[in-house]
Amino acid sequence: MNSMVFALWIVLLLAVLTLSSYADRVYNEMGKFLAREYQENLDAWTERIEPRFGLSRDSVALSASILRQGSLAAIALILGVRRAHAGGAWTSYAETLMELALIIIVFDRMLPQVLFARTRGEWVSNVRIPLQVLFYLILPVTLTLGLLVSIVSLAEPDSEEEEEHPDEGVDALLEAGEEEGILEESDRALVRSVVEFGDLVVREVMTPRPEMFTVPESMTLAEFTAALHENAFSRVPVYRDTVDEITGIAFAHDLLQVTDIDANTRTVRDIQRPAAFVPEPKKVNELLREMQSEKQHMRIVIDEYGAVAGLVTIEDLIEAIVGNIEDEHDEDAEVVEEEDGSWIVPGSMDVAKLRDLLQKDAEEGEREPLRLPMDLEASTVGGLVSELAGHIPHPGEVIEEDGLRLEVVNATSRLVKRVRVSVLPATDVSEN
Repeated sequence: MNSMVFALWIVLLLAVLTLSSYADRVYNEMGKFLAREYQENLDAWTERIEPRFGLSRDSVALSASILRQGSLAAIALILGVRRAHAGGAWTSYAETLMELALIIIVFDRMLPQVLFARTRGEWVSNVRIPLQVLFYLILPVTLTLGLLVSIVSLAEPDSEEEEEHPDEGVDALLEAGEEEGILEESDRALVRSVVEFGDLVVREVMTPRPEMFTVPESMTLAEFTAALHENAFSRVPVYRDTVDEITGIAFAHDLLQVTDIDANTRTVRDIQRPAAFVPEPKKVNELLREMQSEKQHMRIVIDEYGAVAGLVTIEDLIEAIVGNIEDEHDEDAEVVEEEDGSWIVPGSMDVAKLRDLLQKDAEEGEREPLRLPMDLEASTVGGLVSELAGHIPHPGEVIEEDGLRLEVVNATSRLVKRVRVSVLPATDVSEN
C-alpha cells in the first residue's frame, strides 16, 4: 500500500473516529444530571446541530455509534493489512497492537472527552455537513440494524412492567450530582429531604394529640402563667369543655401586657386569638406556603371526623427538611447512644427514622441492616412496641422481634415514652 494513501486514509479515519466518538458521548450523557459546562454541549447539539440532520434522534444516536465502531474496525483492518504485507517477527505485530491501543486511548477516549469538557460544542457547526454526509452514507446500515432490533424485541415475551419507585430516581440523581462534583456528600441528605418534602402530609409531621399542651378558656391568667413555667411554650391551644372544642390560641408574650391584679381576674378567653385548622391529609409544602402568606405559626390538625388529631407548627415543617431543631426547653427528645451500642429513643420517634438509624449503624459496622416488617400499622416507636407486645407494656418490659431488642424505659398506663433499642447478636437471631 502506498505510504501516502495509507497516511491519508488513517488521518481521515482518525477524524471520523473523533467526531463520531464525540457525538456518541453526547447521546450517552443525555438525561444525566450534568455540570453547566457539560450541559452547554448538549444544548448546542440538540438546538443547533441535531435538527438540521433531518433524522430522528434515535437514528442519529445509532448512526454515531455505528460510525464510531466502524471507523475503529477500518483502522484496525488497514493497520493489519499493512503489517501482513510488510511481514516480520511477532514483535512487529505487537507494535501494531500498541499503535491501535494508542489510537483508541487518544482519538476514541481522551480527545472526545476534552472536546466535551473544555468546549461549549459550538465548533460542531463547522463540521455539521461532513457529519451529515457520513450519517446518510451509513443510513442503510442504521435502518437495517434498527429493523433487526425491532424484530428481536417483538420476539421476546411481554414482561410485566415494574412499578416505578421515585426514591430510586432521586437516589440516582443525587449520585450523579456527587459524581459530577455539583453536590457534596454532606449535602445529599438535605437535598433528599427537600425533594421528599413535597410527598409528606400533615399527619406525618404533626405533634399528636396526646402530646399537646392545652389549657381551658376558663383558666385565669395567673394560673396560665404558672402553667407556662412548667411547660415552656410560646403558643398554647385553648379549649372549651374538651380538647375537641378548640376556641383559640393563647400567646405567652401577651401576658407581659397584663398586670398582676388583672391576672387574677381575667381568663385565657380574654387574650386568646383565633385558631386556624388543617386536615390531616394536606400536603406539608402547600401548608407551609399558606402559613407563610397568612403569617401563622400554628394550626390545629383535625381528622376526618372533625376531632382534634394534633397540632402543627412552622418548626415542625422546617424540621421535616433539616431534621430535629432543639432548644433549651426540649427534654428527652433526642436519641442517646449508650456505651454498649444501644440507643434510647423517644416513644414518639417515627418508625421510619428508626429504620434510618439501623441502616446507618449497619453501614458503620459493615453488616447487613435489619429490616423492620413493612406491614406494621404503628407509625411511632412507642406504637411499634405496643403492637408487638399486644398491650401497653410496663417499664422494664422487653420485646425481642426481627433481630431487635426493645426495652421499655419509661411508660404510663396509656403511653410508651422512652425505649431502649439494641441489636440482638446473630446467634440470638437464628435461635428466634
